[in-house]
Amino acid sequence: MNLLNKCTEKEVKLMKNAGVYLEDKDYSNEELKRIEHNITEFIMNHSSKDGSIGKLQNEYESIYRTLDID
Repeated sequence: MNLLNKCTEKEVKLMKNAGVYLEDKDYSNEELKRIEHNITEFIMNHSSKDGSIGKLQNEYESIYRTLDID
């Protein structure tokens, strides 16, 4: 799956904020799992006390749907 073709500009920007820099290529399932893991780590490194985790989960929800790894 080529994420640059499937994701919106907003989603690409969100991934950059999470430290995920996309290339114009087809990603393997293993690479997609690694991207998903990196995004999850980014979200979980925020505070749950001020609601940051919940806000970020909502922001990144569309990316998780796009990744939809089997």
